[in-house]
Amino acid sequence: MASNALQSEEDCTCPVCCDIFKDPVILLCGHSFCKVCLQEWWRQSRQKTCPVCKELFPMPQPPRNLALRNLSDILRREKAQRAASGSKDFCSLHSEKLKLFCRVDQQFICVICRDAKKHKKHDCVPINEAAKGYRNQLKVNLMTLKTKLGLFQKAKLKCDKMASHIKLQAQQTEKAIREQFQKLYQFLRAEEARRTDAVRKEEIHKSEAMKMRIMNLSAEISSLADKIKTIEEEMKAEDIAFIQNIKTTIERSQCQLPEPVSPSGALIDEAKHCGNLLYSVWKKMKDLIQYSK
Repeated sequence: MASNALQSEEDCTCPVCCDIFKDPVILLCGHSFCKVCLQEWWRQSRQKTCPVCKELFPMPQPPRNLALRNLSDILRREKAQRAASGSKDFCSLHSEKLKLFCRVDQQFICVICRDAKKHKKHDCVPINEAAKGYRNQLKVNLMTLKTKLGLFQKAKLKCDKMASHIKLQAQQTEKAIREQFQKLYQFLRAEEARRTDAVRKEEIHKSEAMKMRIMNLSAEISSLADKIKTIEEEMKAEDIAFIQNIKTTIERSQCQLPEPVSPSGALIDEAKHCGNLLYSVWKKMKDLIQYSK
């Protein structure tokens, strides 16, 4: 029964918040999410994609998953009842205090259960020893998470500097173009306007791309920071409550995010706008003059 309940709770867990669904909605790809979690995901990503399969869904409001909502409500009530039960510290079979943890069956047992046939050959340890082992495992996972958080923070800082440098590049490129076009007549001023417009368009395009990169890094940083905070709070719980949720906690502590990389081709191509500028404009004028003749 406990295994079935655990499996049902996994089926009713939102992939975004890693908790039992609250007011779940379903997308056309078949994936379900808490309504609030999906709206927040769409708000941060600015695209209506599935957080799991990344498929795009241009729909104003996804339908509610009523069957999943009913099952989630039942599981939430059962979980609350189990948490409120005062008998959870004692063995339901022998009325002895639960002092041991069976690592094979992943359940709390008393000293009589340990000598019974079911657990006699199993690896049974004191509850505090089991909790210590899980905490040590989570400490290693937390170190990985914190290291990755630092990498994302450094990447965001680098992108912030690159975003400022893009604007500086645009200003410097516009100035160089204006200084060279001051030597020319009305035709050259028209050419100047055309080229500065190209720089501004490239600035807008690459600034928007960098803003999106920064926004994604901010979202990942926020997600990692929230995940770390949640795990640290769960590690402070009592041993029994802590181990009861250990599977979910361990899954939450595992990070599949790849390390951030610096975007290539993000900066403005100054050479494209300024390289051999006078010669190319002079050649264009020369062709124009020949055509006029």
